[in-house]
Amino acid sequence: MKTRKNNLRHYQELKGLTQQQVADYLGFKSTDRISRWEAGLTYPHVRNLFKLGVLFELHAEELYSEKEF
Repeated sequence: MKTRKNNLRHYQELKGLTQQQVADYLGFKSTDRISRWEAGLTYPHVRNLFKLGVLFELHAEELYSEKEF
């Protein structure tokens, strides 16, 4: 399975948040989806992508930009 590079973990750590805190913000009971997104196994739904942008205070497209940290 091909993975997709992203900056989710970087921005989560930059904000000092845990996966559980991100999951709670998005209304998820577990961190399973967050883990799969960070590993590049799946993409967040566009609605969740924009919520992540609000949470991390950036444009949603920055989460999947070519720039890696």
